[in-house]
Amino acid sequence: MADILNYCRMLFKNRAHKRYSVKSGTFVIIAPNTDGERKVQIVDISMGGAAFIYNGRPEELEKSGIIKLLTDKASLEKLEFDTVSDIPVSENPESSEEFRRRGVKFKWLGVLDKSELSKAIEDIGTFSK
Repeated sequence: MADILNYCRMLFKNRAHKRYSVKSGTFVIIAPNTDGERKVQIVDISMGGAAFIYNGRPEELEKSGIIKLLTDKASLEKLEFDTVSDIPVSENPESSEEFRRRGVKFKWLGVLDKSELSKAIEDIGTFSK
């Protein structure tokens, strides 16, 4: 019974922040300035979080928790996050590569970070979902 209620809550719950698709070819850096630094393609973004596609295993990104987001209008060098979801994207049986989609929630943002994130969304966002 609890599963049915949780499912209904997910269907009818409004998002706290409007989510935007991003321009094709938009990337962020995960774990910037470390040996494990990775460039990944971002799928969508909001003031509360983002989703991106990466190649590999979830354990490879677990320890990071930091995104670097640079656009023409904004610069966020250290945007901390918590992982909300991490699911496989359609698997290609002919390839050994495994692509995954990770949804993240941004941690506390200061006034300046919120302003920079808003500018970044304005710069890379295409339309709201």
